[in-house]
Amino acid sequence: MSILFSKRAKGIIKWVWAIIAILITLSMIFAYSGGTEVVSQVVN
Repeated sequence: MSILFSKRAKGIIKWVWAIIAILITLSMIFAYSGGTEVVSQVVN
């Protein structure tokens, strides 16, 4: 448990959460800005 509370682990967790948040927001923007149409064109 002490590993979770080290400064290095806190930094890693912060970066992981930042990356996850960025990916979620990008996927939402992509989906709402007609990105689904582009994906369907690529798939077909």
